[in-house]
Amino acid sequence: MEKNTYEWKREYELGIEDIDFQHHFFFNLILRLTAELTQSQEQVYQNALVDELIAYARFHFVSEENMMSRAGYPKLEEHKHLHHELLDQLSTKSSLLSLTHSAKDSNDLLDFLMNWFFQHTTGEDKLFAQYLGLGEPRYLSQ
Repeated sequence: MEKNTYEWKREYELGIEDIDFQHHFFFNLILRLTAELTQSQEQVYQNALVDELIAYARFHFVSEENMMSRAGYPKLEEHKHLHHELLDQLSTKSSLLSLTHSAKDSNDLLDFLMNWFFQHTTGEDKLFAQYLGLGEPRYLSQ
């Protein structure tokens, strides 16, 4: 993973203030984790940073799902499933990193987080914004 090459762009925003704020914060946590995992060799500290990111991901997912539920989003159950898959993969990768503390496992975790962030936010989350009438035409059931 190339370090320090990412910055927040307006194209990541959905037009939903609370979600955009949370996504921006989550993105910054990933960047901070990237910097800290490459600069610090202290394993307890690294584990705590990963735990912080996982805790924030859980908070964000519940918050996002609540907004979707209130809006009557028809793809809510699918979206919840994606969140559960992410948390499972994140748990597996973070457990491996806490066991090995290897540069390879660190890079795998960081690459996974960044790839997931871009794909999920600009793909799946955009569908919710479209359902709300933001951005591209409103999503209708398929």
